[in-house]
Amino acid sequence: MKYFDLHSDTPYKCYKENLNFFENVLSVSAQKGRVFEKWSHFFAVWIKDDLENPYENYRKIIDSFKLKIKDKPSNLTPYFSLEGGSAIEDKPYRLYELKDDGIKLINLTWNGENLLAGGVNTQKGLTHLGKLVLKEMNRLKIGCDVSHLNEKSFFAAAEYADYIIASHSNCKSICPDKRNLTNEQIKLIAEKGGIIGICFYPLFLGEGDVYEQVYKHIYHICDMGLENHIAIGSDFDGADMEKELRNIKAIPRLCEYLRDKGMGDGLLDKIFFENANNFIAKL
Repeated sequence: MKYFDLHSDTPYKCYKENLNFFENVLSVSAQKGRVFEKWSHFFAVWIKDDLENPYENYRKIIDSFKLKIKDKPSNLTPYFSLEGGSAIEDKPYRLYELKDDGIKLINLTWNGENLLAGGVNTQKGLTHLGKLVLKEMNRLKIGCDVSHLNEKSFFAAAEYADYIIASHSNCKSICPDKRNLTNEQIKLIAEKGGIIGICFYPLFLGEGDVYEQVYKHIYHICDMGLENHIAIGSDFDGADMEKELRNIKAIPRLCEYLRDKGMGDGLLDKIFFENANNFIAKL
């Protein structure tokens, strides 16, 4: 099968634990990815909002990971995102360096706040600097990832950003976690041509069988008439997952489960690859 994952924190894990990419104990590795005929993957560089020297840490993580995937498997197309706009600091020109690094998506914040905006654990909104950064991101065709923004920052960012995506968020109507999206947010992302990557973190899925919960979130977005705006953003290596969906080798089983629930091959192709691929083609 073809698989496109919009978010995993594998670069940080590889850097912190000094692991290689080909074979490791993580959820994502080249060896585990052999189950896919074609595999596209966003590797996020995670930077905490209050980290000292955030750009320096970003530099170490991405440079280290690029060396680890230099001899990547032939079925893999790697992409990069920045999870934590604090790495930009007060220097919008950093966006040019990020673009040169291959960064295609940027989360303005993680869960806290920084010079750009406020995350879900804060009440801070989009700042003047954040607006300037978004305008430059538009010009450079870098997507604005809204997954960690609070609602105040979300709606402001949605007004300014041309390319909007929630790389790893679920539906608040199914699981009322603050990191999940309201129906209004989901509709707005779709109206702006964006996509929502369904996240496998149990706290965002809600209680119950993990495959069934993934199905419920996908079904809800389909029921809203937005099947062209659903993708997968696992959050592998960034959160503790249930054993049934612990790494990318479980993805074919999840796909089969959804097929058994009545989802056709055309819809599954959209969810697991085409929708994400179509969005990224804009950047």
